[in-house]
Amino acid sequence: MNIIIEKEIVFEELNLLPIWLHKNRLQKINSSLLSIGSYFFKNLNVSIVVSDLDKLPADEKELFKNVHIYMNSISENSKYYRNIKEGELDGPVYLSSNHHIFLIGATNSKNLTDLSINFKTLPSLEEMLANPDKKKKLWHDIQSLLNDEVRENN
Repeated sequence: MNIIIEKEIVFEELNLLPIWLHKNRLQKINSSLLSIGSYFFKNLNVSIVVSDLDKLPADEKELFKNVHIYMNSISENSKYYRNIKEGELDGPVYLSSNHHIFLIGATNSKNLTDLSINFKTLPSLEEMLANPDKKKKLWHDIQSLLNDEVRENN
């Protein structure tokens, strides 16, 4: 049984793409910038990550802002990072086993998922605005995580 693999797939896998294709591919990868809200509790760190926040409509930005304001109000300390490249997530965000990251929308990057951190992928901000049940899921997931933390510390 002979299996023939297309040249393009082999070249991409071996990083042997022609220079003009390789440059275009790098530009696509670097175009996704992350906005990150990091919130610190006693033994728990929570980050909420959204891709390309600056490109989103005003109502979606407002929803993320409201989530950030709420999380900031209940955390002991918080930080906000803007326009972070996907490969640089580990720089501004302290990554530990007690760190939970909520990925909002299509933030599905190999750079992010290779880290040994607890990830939870959620619907996009647009989907949350269109369907309030999806927004409730975000709040439920955050509350469940915080309640679990409280139980473990008591």
